[in-house]
Amino acid sequence: MRQKLATSFPTATAAVKVLEDLGIVTELTGQKKNRNYSYTAYIAQLAG
Repeated sequence: MRQKLATSFPTATAAVKVLEDLGIVTELTGQKKNRNYSYTAYIAQLAG
C-alpha cells in the first residue's frame, strides 16, 4: 500500500502509529516486521 500512496516507509509507519495510538487500528501479529493491522470499527460494523 505504501508504494501506491508514493510515500516513504518512515512516513507510512508514523501514520499507522498515529492510527494505532488513537485506537483506530489494532496490530495483530506482535511482530516488529511484517505487521498486520485490523480496522476495529469496520470489523464491528461487519459483526453488528
